[in-house]
Amino acid sequence: MESLALLATLIISLTVLGGPISLALTFLPQRLLPLAVIKILASLIAVIAVFFGISLIVSVNSIGARIMGSFGVITATTAIYRIFKVIPKI
Repeated sequence: MESLALLATLIISLTVLGGPISLALTFLPQRLLPLAVIKILASLIAVIAVFFGISLIVSVNSIGARIMGSFGVITATTAIYRIFKVIPKI
């Protein structure tokens, strides 16, 4: 039972924290990390957050899990949008 609780915590934390972390990486100045590293790292984290967020929204019946999954998906898709549309123009 303890491993199930750890797995649930991992899935929820990847969704809830992955989206905002990837979005925060898109606002990181380019002098701290090269642009390619920022784009690869942020897109990888965002794709993971979208995947787990959608699976959380679809498979769980509680409203809290759906809200957390929606939050992760919305912030991760915003980060993906910034990676491909906004950052190359800067």
